[in-house]
Amino acid sequence: MNKPTKIYNNLNFHNALPRNCPYLPGKKEHLLFTDLTKFISKKVLEKLVSEGFRRSENIFYKPACKNCNSCISTRVDVNSFLFSKNFKRILKKNKDLKLKIEKPKSTINHYKLFKNYLKLRHSKGDMADMTYLDFRTMIEISPVDTKILNVYKNNKIFGIMLYDIYKDSYSANYSFFEPRNKDRSLGTFLILKLIEQAIKEKKKYLYLGYYVKECKKMSYKIKFKPIEVLKNKNWESL
Repeated sequence: MNKPTKIYNNLNFHNALPRNCPYLPGKKEHLLFTDLTKFISKKVLEKLVSEGFRRSENIFYKPACKNCNSCISTRVDVNSFLFSKNFKRILKKNKDLKLKIEKPKSTINHYKLFKNYLKLRHSKGDMADMTYLDFRTMIEISPVDTKILNVYKNNKIFGIMLYDIYKDSYSANYSFFEPRNKDRSLGTFLILKLIEQAIKEKKKYLYLGYYVKECKKMSYKIKFKPIEVLKNKNWESL
């Protein structure tokens, strides 16, 4: 790890050692990151998110690859969001599920659902070997106001969205769901419910993370229209 560079607000940013890219085979991933274990104002944190940074526990990071710009930050303008016929069908199909928003507290049932999701959807990913302690840390350690959106039926959890709350926006951090209920489109459903919640709470944007056109598991984000992408430090409609 190289010598830190102070960019603004006295935050120390580092370049992580390169590793295999999790999205594009044969490429290396280079990340710029800062550790926010100490208190940082919400205004500064939201500024980082608006500049393309993502959060993992107390770390805020973004791609810094010199020869690749495939990872593109995305956000939904929630007040202009279009609930298409397909989205309305998904909402209707899941009307039997109840919604509950809670503080980020992990449970064994959450962990079992998480492991089952990884086993059937991302068995070769970096998270596949996460222990319960790793999972608990991912859920509960956060320097920002973080919540869990649960969808369930008869005390059975069908899906979870971990998200961060800022003054003008939400940032979808991570989601997982019952992978055997493919007909429910639970991944899409969780995002739709978070958009509804953002509208209810009068937020402007929902940050969805990186869009990678060449990667199926990262290309779905552009179906949530109107979507904005970060290009050359400016947000523009896609």
